[in-house]
Parts: sequence; C-alpha cells; structure tokens
Amino acid sequence: MKLFKLFCFALVVTLAWSCNVKDTDKQETINTEHQEFDQFFQNIENFSGNILVAVEGETIYSKSIGYANRELSVKNTLDTKFRIGSISKPITALAVMILEEQGLLKTEDKLSAYISGLPSAWETITVHQLLTHTSGLGHLTDFNETKELLLMPTSMEDAFKIFKKLPLVNSSGNNFHYSGIGYVVLTILIEKVSNTPYDIFVQEEIFKKLQMINSEGDDPNKLVLNRADGYKINSEGVVENADFNYMPAKRGAGDMISTVGDLLKFEKAFSTNVLLTEKTLNKMITPYTTDLDIGNHVKYGYGLDIVKNDSINMIFHTGGAPGFEALFCLYPEKGIVIIACANIRPKNRLWRTDFPELVYSKLSKIR
Repeated sequence: MKLFKLFCFALVVTLAWSCNVKDTDKQETINTEHQEFDQFFQNIENFSGNILVAVEGETIYSKSIGYANRELSVKNTLDTKFRIGSISKPITALAVMILEEQGLLKTEDKLSAYISGLPSAWETITVHQLLTHTSGLGHLTDFNETKELLLMPTSMEDAFKIFKKLPLVNSSGNNFHYSGIGYVVLTILIEKVSNTPYDIFVQEEIFKKLQMINSEGDDPNKLVLNRADGYKINSEGVVENADFNYMPAKRGAGDMISTVGDLLKFEKAFSTNVLLTEKTLNKMITPYTTDLDIGNHVKYGYGLDIVKNDSINMIFHTGGAPGFEALFCLYPEKGIVIIACANIRPKNRLWRTDFPELVYSKLSKIR
C-alpha cells in the first residue's frame, strides 16, 4: 500500500511538472514570436513591471521584468500586484453607471440632488461634469492642502471638508481640467446613493462579477500578498524607493491595486454586457470633451480616454502613482488589449504611448 501511494504521489508530481513545463514552453514560444516587444522594454533603462497583450481574449504575449522588491531580490511575476493609479477612474465611472441602471441616480442631475451642504460654487456641478473632468474642481496636486492629504492618514469626512473649502479652478461645465478631487467626490456620491461603502460596492458589483480576485483598494496597513514596492530614478540615474503617498486619500481616483491578468478580465466590462447594457455602455464611451492634457486628438468619456477617427478606434486610460505607472488600452474593432503595470517611473515617460503604437502597427496588419 505504501509503495502504491508513493507511486501515485510520484505520478501526480510528474504530471504537474510536465504540465508546467508545457505551459512555460508554450509561453516562451508565444513570446519569441514578438521579440520586438521584448526589445522595446529592454531599451527602457531600469524598467520593472509586467506586460500583457491579448487578441480576442487570448494572451499572445506576457512578460515579467525586474523586481517587485529590489532589497529582497523578489522578482516580478504575473501574480504581482501593482498600483494602477488613475486606471481606478474607469472603475469608479462604471460604479456610477451601474447605479444609474439601478435607478438610484442620473448623470444629468446636479450633485446637490444627492449630497447636501455643498458650497454655493458647487451648486451647478452635475454628475456628468464630475465624470468628464468639466466640473471645475481641481486636481489633488493643485493645492497645498490636498498635497498634504496624501502624506498622512486622513478620514474621507475630513478630506471632503477640505475639498469644499477649495476654490474652483474654472467655472463648472465649460473647460476640461483633470480632477482627482472630482473622482474622490464621486466615491462619496456612490456611498450616499447605494448606502454601501465604496470598496464593498466595487467588489460586489464589478470585481466579483468579472472574477477580478486580485484587485482592491491599496491600504498601507493591510498585509497584501504579492504587492510590489515602487521605485523612482533620481537625477543621477540611481534607483531609489518611491516617495510615500497615503493611497486611501485617492479613493476612487487613484488608489487601486491589480494585476495584468485582472486588468485583462476588466476588459470584459467594455466588450460585453456583463456589467452594463449596450445603451449605458455607449453612454460611457461617448466622447464628451477634449483631454487637453494629452492632445486635441484625444477625447474623454466617462472615466476613459477615446481616440476615434477614420483609421483607429481606441479607448484607454493611463495611471500613475509615486513609483508606479500603468496602461490599460483597448482596440475594440481589432479585439486587441494592451496592459502594462510598472513599479518604477522610468525616464522615458512616453512608453505608455509608444508601446501601444508598436503593438497596433504589428497586429492590426493581420486583424
């Protein structure tokens, strides 16, 4: 009997090893077909992170580069969790649209219809304007008061009191001004109308339905398996630990952590009707204003950048946090998905633009 059990154990181990070898060989074979993608990141000095490219839901390229923790020599793997910065915004926008479908709010309504005690300057601000960065509210880095919020634990109630004392950067409804404050306010709205904490609402209504089991808000006090540390490159070209940010202060605007695999699952929110009806989804990806921070050719919908012309149809969002940069890019008509998460901010800050161009130039020819 003991010999039989030993034989079975050995067989299981052998089969598992064999499957693992086959999977590894398959991935290496896939990646060798796209050596120019490897070369792209090899040319970025000190790059560290994960990259994934998929076509019609099938991964055709994935790569882990560098270290999740340099001091302990822990390498990045496809399970590594990164801060995704402003890619948190389309998650928040989705939550708002889910609430609209549930009949609990309307994007055309004024914020004051749901939240009382707002300053007079906010009385004309609508939910639509918050989603499209046309509310007139500033960004989290626009004011000394909000910069300080990112350096220490602060309750959302206290943060909201500070927000309400700040001046508008322009009149609401007229101009695009990228606003992290606006998206933090949206999380307060979500909690108000759903009567549910923001993190729980997102987990139940988005992450669970998309099977995004490795995504959540980044809490510095919580032990998180496989969470990467962030790094920066100083003026002398030396890699250092990134500056501290209290991520919960960016709740709904830039606080999420995720993996490239989970962000591939997130793509289903826009290519299927698993979360939203086609009508509501089309409302979300309608270009309403110009993203002046990127260029006149880039429009902004609800939590998403949009480029659509005679030659290209693309929706995307980038993300950044101290020590981290991220990219979530979709070409709906081609079925191409490009995802990248870095735990360093390289000198080449245009890599999140240049890499999608490289991928699209190659894959669009055969799609």
